[in-house]
Amino acid sequence: MASLTPRTNKHGVVTSHQVKWRMDGEWQTERFLPDDEAAAEIFKGAVEEAGHRWPPGWVKGHGYVSEMELEESAFRFETYARRSIASRTGGDYYKRLQTRALENHIFPIFGNCDVRSTEHFCKDTISAWVNLMLEKKVQYGRGAEYRNMGSETLRGLIGLLSSILKEAVMAEPPLRNRNPCDLIHLPDGGGQGEDYDDAAEFMTPEEIAGLIDCFRRPTDRMLVRIAYGTGLRWGEVTALATRHVRITEPGRYEVRVTRAWKRRAPTSFYLGPPKTKAGRRSVEITVGLWQELQEFGLAEQHTDALVFHDGNGGRIRYGTFWRRWQTAIRRAKSKGILPEWKKPTFHDLRHSHIAALISDGNSLTYVQRRVGHQSIKTTSDRYGHLLDTAHLAAMKTLNRVMGTPAASDVPLAASGLAAAAVYVSMLGRYCVAFESEEDAEKVAERWVRERGGAVRVDKMTEEAWAARELPGAVHQGTARRAWVWEMGPVFYAADGSEVLTVSTASELRGSWRWDFEDFYTEEPALQVIGDDSEKGSLIPVRAYGTDEEAVRVEFAAARAGVVADATSAQGDPVTAGR
Repeated sequence: MASLTPRTNKHGVVTSHQVKWRMDGEWQTERFLPDDEAAAEIFKGAVEEAGHRWPPGWVKGHGYVSEMELEESAFRFETYARRSIASRTGGDYYKRLQTRALENHIFPIFGNCDVRSTEHFCKDTISAWVNLMLEKKVQYGRGAEYRNMGSETLRGLIGLLSSILKEAVMAEPPLRNRNPCDLIHLPDGGGQGEDYDDAAEFMTPEEIAGLIDCFRRPTDRMLVRIAYGTGLRWGEVTALATRHVRITEPGRYEVRVTRAWKRRAPTSFYLGPPKTKAGRRSVEITVGLWQELQEFGLAEQHTDALVFHDGNGGRIRYGTFWRRWQTAIRRAKSKGILPEWKKPTFHDLRHSHIAALISDGNSLTYVQRRVGHQSIKTTSDRYGHLLDTAHLAAMKTLNRVMGTPAASDVPLAASGLAAAAVYVSMLGRYCVAFESEEDAEKVAERWVRERGGAVRVDKMTEEAWAARELPGAVHQGTARRAWVWEMGPVFYAADGSEVLTVSTASELRGSWRWDFEDFYTEEPALQVIGDDSEKGSLIPVRAYGTDEEAVRVEFAAARAGVVADATSAQGDPVTAGR
C-alpha cells in the first residue's frame, strides 16, 4: 500500500509531501510541493489503482503528459539513461553503482538534455563537462578527505556516458549519427586501463619482505607472499582452491586462475570468471614458493578447499583483512621499513610484482599474459615508464653476449659523463624535479598529508628529465606556495548565454597552491577567458589570485565582458551574417 508523508525541515515546517510505495521490490517515490497535499493524495490513489505501479501517462517530477509529450520525454537524457541501465545484463549491485554515478556526476549537467541533440551532446559540451569533473572534489571512502577526482574515475564516467550515447547511435532507427565521446582525449593522468589505480604505490622487494614480517598471523604472511609472487588480484588469490596449485612437469609449478570472487550485492558474493577473458591463465611460480605452500599445509587440504579462507572454509572478508593490513603498514613505518608518505594497498602488491618483472628486463608481452591484462595497451600505458629501468638489464645482457664492458665498468672520467641526477616527486598528475632528495621528499610528504593519494620520489639523470615532454624547471630549493582565491569556471556560448555551470562556480573558494600547480599565482587577481586547452565554441570564465576582493571584482568583470562582447557581435552586421 502506498503511503503519503509530509517532509519537514529542522524547524518543523513542511517542505514537501512524499508518496512512497514498492514496485517489483524496489522503493519508488514522488514529491509534491507543500501546498499540493490534495494532488499528492490523488496521485497516491492513482498508484494504488495501477497496482502499485506508476500511473499511465505520469512522468516522474513532471506529472501527467500528453502522448506527444510522453514520446518526447523518452528522449530526455535522464529518462533514456535510466532505461538503458535497467535493461543491461549486470546484476542489481552493478546497476545501482552505475545509477549512483549518473546521479552524482552526469545528471546534474546533462539530465534535462535531449539525447538526440547535437547541440546538447557534442565535443564542446562534453569537453566542458570533463574540465568541470577534473576540478571536482570527491571522497574516496567513508570518512576520507575530499580530493580531486582521479583520472581513472573520470575515465569510468566518460565510459558510462559513452555507452549510453552509443546505444542512441545503434538504436533502430538511429537517434544520433555519432558518439561525441569518441572525440574526447583526457590529459595524461599517469596511466589508464582495466588495471589502473589512481593511488598506485610501488614497493621495492626489500620493503615487501619487511612488510611481510610485520604480519602476526602466518596465514596473512603466506597470503601476501603469494599475492606478490604471482601478481594475482584480491578476488583471484582468495578464490584459489588446492587443485589450482599444481606441478606441470618435474621442476615446474604453476597457479591456475579460473575464477574470482564477484559481488552480487553489497554483502553477497559468488565465484565467477576472472575480470577479463585474458584473466583465465596459468601463472608459473618458483620452487621456493611451491615448497612454502606445501609447508603451509596445502598437501593435506581437500582439492576443492580454499587455499586462503576465513578459518571456517569460507571467503575471507576484505574489510577484516584490511584492518590487519593497516596494522602491518603502521608497524612497518614505525620500524623504518616504509617511508611515511607511502600508503600502499593490497592491490599495490600486484603493481609491485609487475614493476619487479619489467625492471628485471621481462617484455611487456610476457607481463601482459602473466597478469591477465586483456590488452597490451593496458600494460604499456600503466607500466611503460618502468622500461627506463628495464633497459639497463637489456644492456647488461647485450654486453655479456657481445663481450663488451658494461657501462658501470667504464670510469666516469673515461666516459666523459658527469654523475648529475635529479629527484622527481610524483604527485598525482604532477611530476616535479628537485636538485635535493630531501626537498623532493619534503614536498611529497606535505602533499600526501594535505591531498592524500599515492606519491613517490624517483631518481633520474638530468638528461632523462630533460628528455621528457614538458619537463619543467628543476627546483633548486623547496617549491613555493601561495594561498589562492578562485571563482569559476562558468561556461558561455557564443551568444553570451551561460550554458554550463555548477552550484559552487560562483562561490569564492580558497586553497594552498604549489608553484607547479595550475592557477598558481602571487598576483592579487587575474582573469581567464578561454584558454589553450579549450577547443570549440564554449568559453570558460574564471578569476583567481591572492586578494579575495580583487578576485570577486575580476570575476564579475570577466563575466560581464563575455556577455558584452557577445551582444556587440550579434549587433555587428558582419559578424551576425557569418
